[in-house]
Amino acid sequence: MTEPTTSTAKTYDAVQNPEPKAIVVYCGDPRFQKAFEQFIETELGLKKGQYIPMVVGGGAAVLAHPEKLPKEFKFMKDRFELYGGYFGSIRRVVLINHEDCKYYESLKERVLGFLGAHPQLADRSREDLPAIAGIFDRLLSHLGVAVELYYAKFTDPGHAKIVFEPIKV
Repeated sequence: MTEPTTSTAKTYDAVQNPEPKAIVVYCGDPRFQKAFEQFIETELGLKKGQYIPMVVGGGAAVLAHPEKLPKEFKFMKDRFELYGGYFGSIRRVVLINHEDCKYYESLKERVLGFLGAHPQLADRSREDLPAIAGIFDRLLSHLGVAVELYYAKFTDPGHAKIVFEPIKV
């Protein structure tokens, strides 16, 4: 049985009648969280409640290779379909990969041959973005959304500043 809320419990605001315009997929890497939030609000023009954040290790990585990571792809695909069906207001999907992604490193160790002989994992997470757009065209076009691709990278040796590069396909 749930205990009743006491008068000393802190309350928080909810978004009333949300009509999100986008789903934004990005990695949970804590080095990038502040930059992701600032980018989403200032450059994408989406405030809290106007988008559904899908924060997963590797961001959009699994969408590039559904045949090699079928369970992870299915998880993501199911979420896109769920949110798209529930919120008819969604017209955009924003997919962000980033430099120095630890998820890509884990894939190299977990899935033999997944990344192949690739000298720069950071480059691979960037290079996968056009493939992800192709996957959307092939397997997720029924969602009827515009797909936007971005790559986040450090701009300084101390890794204190991040820039978001749009990826065109």
